[in-house]
Amino acid sequence: MRYREFQPASPLSKNVECLWLLDGHDWQESSAPERLLPDGCAELILNFGDLFREHKEAGRSELQPSRFVVGQMTQPVLVSPTGSVQLLGIRFAPGGALPFFPVPPGELTNRIAPLSDVAGALDRELSGRVYETRGLQEKVALVESLLLRYTIAKEEKGASLQNAISEIVNSGGQISVDRLANDLGISGRQLERRFLNEVGLGPKLLCRILRFQQVFRAVEREDKNWARIAADCGYYDQAHLIRDFRQFAGQTPSVLFEHFTRFTEVFTRKQRA
Repeated sequence: MRYREFQPASPLSKNVECLWLLDGHDWQESSAPERLLPDGCAELILNFGDLFREHKEAGRSELQPSRFVVGQMTQPVLVSPTGSVQLLGIRFAPGGALPFFPVPPGELTNRIAPLSDVAGALDRELSGRVYETRGLQEKVALVESLLLRYTIAKEEKGASLQNAISEIVNSGGQISVDRLANDLGISGRQLERRFLNEVGLGPKLLCRILRFQQVFRAVEREDKNWARIAADCGYYDQAHLIRDFRQFAGQTPSVLFEHFTRFTEVFTRKQRA
């Protein structure tokens, strides 16, 4: 398996954290699904290989479409490759998907939806030249060019919460939401409503997810000393860290890291700016 990231140029970089490629030709569907964790970002995924299988509750599963949107997640997603893996992903910064999808971010939270259901015009453009181009890096260039046109055409539709979002991201979720509301001159309830409309998550929940993601960096420094990691990542105590892992990963930290896979690892914020 090979994972690569590409940083978009300005002004696309205001909305898109990165474009990424994941490819491999020796994966087989197994009985143990791969676990994808909430990271505070929505994504657009283009699959040029074999479709992935998504595992749902009560033992149900279904094949994912070849082009789909992953909204903000507050719980893990379990998937399995069924053969050749060739994925191109667009990872939007929190609030960055607004110019590209007419569907409000809040309606996509905890949903994986076909792109055709979310943005028909964008789906039609992507299904043409991008799928006809052979090389993955050439596909990246085409997608970046297309997204740049959308960004320029809809510059006014950027997140009005950009400064508040940046403070949350830069602090790793360790920031006072009341202070953010005061800085904007609005009430906490108004801030919650605006975040739900523009990001798909409330500010406190986004902070919790980003604190949770900081754990994956801290583990390398503290060698699974959970009490110290909890303190470093802004948790009140170890019990609060375990609570977030149960919600966002569906497992305790010790169980997750005992079965941690490279696939799960590349989709954490550990290696991101």
